[in-house]
Amino acid sequence: MKKFAAIGMSALAVVVLSGGVASASGGGSSGTWPTAYPLPLAPGTLLSQSSTTAVVRSTDSVAVVQAKLDDAYVAKLGCTRTFGVNKPRDYLCYNSATDKLDEVLFTFAALDPTPGDTSHSQTNAFYTRG
Repeated sequence: MKKFAAIGMSALAVVVLSGGVASASGGGSSGTWPTAYPLPLAPGTLLSQSSTTAVVRSTDSVAVVQAKLDDAYVAKLGCTRTFGVNKPRDYLCYNSATDKLDEVLFTFAALDPTPGDTSHSQTNAFYTRG
């Protein structure tokens, strides 16, 4: 089942990346990204969000965004980072409300800046409640 989920997440990331600029409305899910789990917004622009997914563009490089996420999730929140193929940043975070582990997965794309969009990276976030 986990292999199927990883393949599904990879396919979803490809769809998000190949779809151009995402809008903040529409989509299959509704709501807002869980406030307990930070997104790389400093600097960054939130392009879209739901209760389980978010897309952020940043003027930081992918490596800088990844380092900021490691600091936020591992050092500050105490989450455990897992390593695996097709999972560039995958964190397991204890949820005291459910007494289970939530999973927060991030995929990345390096971008070529343009005069209209100076972003150097795009981060796609996926949240699974434990």
